Amino acid sequence: MEVEAHFFTTQKTVRYSTYGSDIRRAKYFWFVLHGSKMLSEQMIYKFSDFDPEEHFVVAPEALHRFYEKNFGGPVVASWMTKRDRDLDIQDNGEYLSKLYTHFTNRLPEDAQKIILGFSQGGIIAYRWLHRHSIDVDAFIPYACGAPEDIDLSEAKTSLSTLPTYQTYGTSDQFLTPKRIEMVKNILAKNKLSTKMYPYAGDHRIDRNHLKKLFNDHINI
Repeated sequence: MEVEAHFFTTQKTVRYSTYGSDIRRAKYFWFVLHGSKMLSEQMIYKFSDFDPEEHFVVAPEALHRFYEKNFGGPVVASWMTKRDRDLDIQDNGEYLSKLYTHFTNRLPEDAQKIILGFSQGGIIAYRWLHRHSIDVDAFIPYACGAPEDIDLSEAKTSLSTLPTYQTYGTSDQFLTPKRIEMVKNILAKNKLSTKMYPYAGDHRIDRNHLKKLFNDHINI
């Protein structure tokens, strides 16, 4: 007897975290995607130095949760694995688009919308913007690579015109100089005018650098 895999779509309840006083008065809306083995609130903590009267931050949590070590300890989340990868990419895109729209529909017309993806979340953000047309003012891929298997120049969200600030720590243990060159080549191949911003740091979001990036390129 042969075993066959099948797929069935069903509703799922998702989890997300927020920071900010009132989205209806926000000047800046952040939609931030965490990395692998993280939770949504860990991204929110990075914005504790931002004024909650001006900034409203939404951090979706990835759909796959598991124990960090064996069968106990902290619960963490991941966006996808290599198993049924394309279905995960599809599900992520639908989920993120619906949650994003749920909040942006309540924003003031002049509010700036920023998408930030850290590590695995940055790759997911690239794939989401490739498949979906999203109204966004700035994109920050943080400590991540760039997908090699899709044509980013033909993304439904125009990545060739979207202000994009790709940033990483020069001591990042995953983004070696060789890997950074690969990322630059992918961006050049896709004719994206992404600005690269290295800084002194490792594989994490540095609060001071995040604030500087905001002040130098978004709050202008």
